[in-house]
Amino acid sequence: MNRLLKTTAFAALLIAAVPAPNPNAAAVDLTLKQAYGGYLKESGPSGGDWDQPVFSAATTKLIKAWKKHNGGELTGLSSYGWLCECQDWQHSKFAWRRTAIRQLQKDVLVVTVKVNAGFGDWGTQQLTMVKEGQRWLIDDLSSESAPFGVKAAMRQELTEKPGS
Repeated sequence: MNRLLKTTAFAALLIAAVPAPNPNAAAVDLTLKQAYGGYLKESGPSGGDWDQPVFSAATTKLIKAWKKHNGGELTGLSSYGWLCECQDWQHSKFAWRRTAIRQLQKDVLVVTVKVNAGFGDWGTQQLTMVKEGQRWLIDDLSSESAPFGVKAAMRQELTEKPGS
């Protein structure tokens, strides 16, 4: 009997230690599938990552200003895919996985995503996501290439003369 109680108590501890699934995970994953899905095709996403309909209204407005400011000029921020953090990828081996969701505020999450452009190395990205309507959208993305976020990088490039 004592052994049964110990086993039951241990099982209860294990169950209590497992974090509850995030209620926003399914909605977040829909946006992530749309964001990263283009890299699963040989042709890649249509347009740049910044052209994908996965960004918040505020970030989309900043992207429009950034694109207008730079015109067709290649910049540090437009020289790679933000979501794959790459210039080239192998569509047949490209992979991403969400590893964490942390709630910051009622309608603000930080989502950790691991990305592999298909060459074996995994990079870590932190996506700040905001809820607009029924969708979770990317408000900012930080990575090794944009440690302070793509929004800060766009704001910096807006202060620079295009082509310089």
